[in-house]
Amino acid sequence: MRIPLDKLVLNPEIAARIEIDEEYLKVLMKSLAEDGQLHPITVRPLSDGKYEIIDGLHRVEAARRLKWKDIEANVVSVDDLEAKFLSLKANLVRRNLEPVQEGEIVYKIMVKHGLTEKQVAEKLGVSLEWVSKRLALVLKVHEEVKKLVAEGKLSLGHAVVISKIKDMNKQVKFAHLILKNGWSIKQAEEALVEFLNDTIFTIGYEGRSFEEFVQLLKKHDIKVVLDVRHDVEFVKPEFSMEVLKRQLQMQGIRYVHVKELGVPKLVREPYVEGKLSHDCFRQWYLWWVEKNRDVWEKQLRDAKRIGYIALLCVERFPKPKGPQKHYCHRHILADYLIKQGFFEKRFDII
Repeated sequence: MRIPLDKLVLNPEIAARIEIDEEYLKVLMKSLAEDGQLHPITVRPLSDGKYEIIDGLHRVEAARRLKWKDIEANVVSVDDLEAKFLSLKANLVRRNLEPVQEGEIVYKIMVKHGLTEKQVAEKLGVSLEWVSKRLALVLKVHEEVKKLVAEGKLSLGHAVVISKIKDMNKQVKFAHLILKNGWSIKQAEEALVEFLNDTIFTIGYEGRSFEEFVQLLKKHDIKVVLDVRHDVEFVKPEFSMEVLKRQLQMQGIRYVHVKELGVPKLVREPYVEGKLSHDCFRQWYLWWVEKNRDVWEKQLRDAKRIGYIALLCVERFPKPKGPQKHYCHRHILADYLIKQGFFEKRFDII
């Protein structure tokens, strides 16, 4: 049936789209003027004799600007909830909405009518994953991330990966890393583990039993022990390389020995004995780390994708304390890794 344009009203609570796209409107006006109305709008009757637009906002606006008096419409008698779903379905079919807009509408429907994600998916005829992804955009991501999705610079899949980051500022940082590196969704998921692993831990075993050592690792959820000792042949038996590798594996902790991050005996002994100043030792060690970067960097990045890392060395403390008069080189290394951007902070397990 044809309905006078002045009898049509728009309810923002029902309509999936309330903004006018001027570019699309120009195209639509040309089509209506040349070919007439190809598809009727959808409305529902109101008690005051007017009709509420469920689908067809742009067709109504185009008709008004063309000075039409009335428009062809399908009239359906549905309640508020059904009207909302009809409006959203119609826009999904034509892909008139951005994913973020879809998520906002779905979220409003769920909150107001107490529906689950599964119920919404069934009503719309879409997958549960479709609903979850759009909700993730609305509920868990920074406005800038939503904007990047709306502009087509990031995909929905990327946004879902980003939504796993609780810190909103870090979400933006990671989003730009995705754009900078051109990561696929799978690559972004892999990189996220490394990105979230922002703390480097350090631990020494001097004066500790193996049992206490393991308890401390578990307490801090350490997943990888990065052994930065250079010489390991003359150590407490339970902290030898072979024993650590075997025993830590039984505890679900990976052991990695990186000799290139250690200090050879020839340098360590004079430093510990006070014959080599700390400044000289530090300068030498930073040179040594840089010299071997090609060797240890890949090992470190691989470890970061597993979980929290603890740098392991002999000294109980990273800095001079009590009877320990010298710094452990893991202190220099931890600060270096932070300055190089591998981590944001450190935690010394003492």
